[in-house]
Amino acid sequence: DIDVPRLMTAALGLSSEGGEFVEIVKKMFLQGKPANEDNIFHMKRELGDIMWYWVTACASLGLDPYEVISENQEKLAARYGEKFEIERSEVRKDGDL
Repeated sequence: DIDVPRLMTAALGLSSEGGEFVEIVKKMFLQGKPANEDNIFHMKRELGDIMWYWVTACASLGLDPYEVISENQEKLAARYGEKFEIERSEVRKDGDL
C-alpha cells in the first residue's frame, strides 16, 4: 500500500527543496556570491529539508530508509568498485540507470 498524499508531498517537496539548494550553488558559482558561513548554513538547512522529504517518501512507500541506503551502496559498489571512473558512469549495464 502506498500513502499517496504523503508520496505526493514528498515528491513535490524533494523537487522544490532540491531547487532551493541548487539556487544557492548557482548564486555562488555563477553569480559570484561567497562560499561563506551564511551560505553554507543556508545549504545545510536546505539539505535538512531534502532529507525530511526523502524520509517521508520512504515512509509513504513502506520502505526502510536504511535499506534504501544500503541497496544504493551495493549498486554503486557493483558499478564502480573501489574507484569512480567516468566510463563506468556513462556506459551502464542494461536496465541500470
